[in-house]
Amino acid sequence: MLAVFLSQAAPLLGQTRQQSAQKTGEEINLTADSLKVEEKGSRIEAKGNVELKRQEMILKADEVRFNRETQQAEAKGKVSVDDPLWKMKAEAAEFNLEQETATIDQGEIFLETGHLSMSGKRLEKFSGQAYHIDEGFFTTCLCESGPPTWKVSADQIDLRREGEAIIRGGTFYLMDVPVFYLPYAYFPLRTERQTGFLFPKFGSSSREGFKFEQPFFWAISKSADATVGIDVESRARVGLFGELRTILSRDARGEIALSYFNEGLRKNEDRSVGDRTIADQDIPKNRWSVFATHRQSSPLGWKTYSDIAAFSDDLYLRDIDTFVLDSPRERELRSSRYASSRFGVLRDFNDMRLQGEWAFYQDFIQPDKHTLQKTPQILFRGRRVLGETPLEFRWRAEGVNYLRKEGADGLRLDLRPEMLLPFQLFPYFPGSFNLALRETAYHLYQDEGSFDRNRSRQLVEVRGNVGTSVGRVYDLGTSYLRRMKHVVEPEMSYLFIPRVRDRDIPIFDGTDRINRRNLLTFALTNRLWGKFAQETIAVPEDRDVELVSSANVGDIREMGRLRLALSYDIDRERKGGDSLSDLDMNFRLTPLDYLALGFDTGLNPGPWQMSQAAAVFSLLDPRPLTHRVLDRDFMRPNQLDLSYRFIRRDSLAELADNANLATLSDERLLRRNIVGALGINTLFHLTDRVLLLYNTTYNARDGQFTSNRGGIKLLSHCECWTLSFTLKRSTNPDKTSFNFSFDLLGLSSQNKELFK
Repeated sequence: MLAVFLSQAAPLLGQTRQQSAQKTGEEINLTADSLKVEEKGSRIEAKGNVELKRQEMILKADEVRFNRETQQAEAKGKVSVDDPLWKMKAEAAEFNLEQETATIDQGEIFLETGHLSMSGKRLEKFSGQAYHIDEGFFTTCLCESGPPTWKVSADQIDLRREGEAIIRGGTFYLMDVPVFYLPYAYFPLRTERQTGFLFPKFGSSSREGFKFEQPFFWAISKSADATVGIDVESRARVGLFGELRTILSRDARGEIALSYFNEGLRKNEDRSVGDRTIADQDIPKNRWSVFATHRQSSPLGWKTYSDIAAFSDDLYLRDIDTFVLDSPRERELRSSRYASSRFGVLRDFNDMRLQGEWAFYQDFIQPDKHTLQKTPQILFRGRRVLGETPLEFRWRAEGVNYLRKEGADGLRLDLRPEMLLPFQLFPYFPGSFNLALRETAYHLYQDEGSFDRNRSRQLVEVRGNVGTSVGRVYDLGTSYLRRMKHVVEPEMSYLFIPRVRDRDIPIFDGTDRINRRNLLTFALTNRLWGKFAQETIAVPEDRDVELVSSANVGDIREMGRLRLALSYDIDRERKGGDSLSDLDMNFRLTPLDYLALGFDTGLNPGPWQMSQAAAVFSLLDPRPLTHRVLDRDFMRPNQLDLSYRFIRRDSLAELADNANLATLSDERLLRRNIVGALGINTLFHLTDRVLLLYNTTYNARDGQFTSNRGGIKLLSHCECWTLSFTLKRSTNPDKTSFNFSFDLLGLSSQNKELFK
């Protein structure tokens, strides 16, 4: 075996390339069974087990001729190229190592990005990832044996740098069976954004009938794209939807989603309403929705923002859902009382903030004519240390203009200056004392019942707290956890607010009713901190591995926390009443980065009953995924999430079943608890190519499931298509729906997480 080291000191490349190479120490190594050097070393001929290395590229062949001056190489016999971005096999090939171009005869090329395979009688590689193929085909299927699931063959194929494929005289094949002829066609091949039709979505519902959805994706520019489509539901509606996303600059971005549906196919509208406590149960023929958001910052420091959610009717979110435009915000609104829209501007000045906001609300339960709108709300708050003293002055000034069609509305100005004095009671007992004065003034636009049009309220708030922190470090010395620190933080606080007369002022929100307080609160917090070993996770070099949960090695983080808090009401003790509040317990445990446990509860110390509780348990599979595929769902680890929420009945328990005050009845049973709900969410890789999903919500109070959703997703053996089935059963509205989705990965695939 002979070897030649080709130093960059020789004029191997053009001047631009040479300068870059000298900076990076680039070199070329050529090894072979026999080497022949001609023309004073400028031409080299190598034969037998030839291997040429240049940076991360390795060229192998039976015979190679290389010109050091032109960087031209000719390879023959079992030619192969191994590069991080692409792989190649051929009978013969010509390369220009400087320009990264090639001409390949009877070759095959595989591009790592997009898992794209292509072969042809003659292939030309241009600068970058651009190719021309004569009498060839391409596919994203990675089949070890047998024909690919799908492929496109053509007389001529051009693959552009932008990830577009243009074919002439082509045929689309399924399992080597020609399906249709393509005299001229365009395909988006990159996994990144590309304009084109996405695969249609299909489904069926017991209420809406057969469902068909055809989306189209438009890559407008590098900073903007859009999705538009048509939705057809055979027993309910026909509609259009669209979503536009754009990043105008580093400091400006926005999104807007619109939809319109015509309910001309619907029959028996009255039977479609599942909740009779909703005030407006009308289902209009023309229905629409608007979702929008934007964030923008100016060079002067001002920031503007908006979040819009508006719907044609109160039942829209319960009735209509789309496969494509199913955002987290929309899913959250499906279980909310209100839809809110806001527009605002703010500016931060060191320790101060000035903010103005307009907020509008759509009530899904009661008539909107009673709903208060904030038009606008002005907020100015800040803090400032007074000279060289320890005193800190804080302030909060808020003005709100409340408007609604019926009921009391008007202006409210709330001023709250505050003085804070930090102190050190003992060397290890820091604390603070707060004194705040509060003035709230009202002006109503019209006479409303017993409320005066101009009223004000004055309050004094006195607060104080003192606490300390003690801890101990334990040197464990294990390979995973080096040290652990246990910290105990006792704290005592006091709050006093005198009683004021406020029945002659309207109720706009919680600011308008502040009860007398004379409370002592005792709290004890235990924390466990861990310092983890400075180690890295070993990954075999010959495996394509993605670490789904990078263990937080070498860091310091909180592993667990338990906080207990109990308040003592001095006034109630004087009157012989129940002077103790619920015992609040807050527990968090994260011993591992893939395991989390949380529990919050309030215990009534009288009968020692839980008044409310919330528990969560989350477990992720820590094992790395051993194979990378184009589908995002298959790149997620196995996971299990459990949650439970409980609220015991109280005087307002009736509102849990009926929040519409206009239809509230005293005949409803008040013995039921307000909430008792169990949630389960699982994602499990049954095999490398079968993914299972199940999530459910069980109403323990009523003894029934409120929603059930299960799904299965199949990945083809060649990893180039997925098939998804989901079945969902809900009680509000009462319907069963079935959805079906098929995607060719890397070809017209939206590449969204279907099982999110």
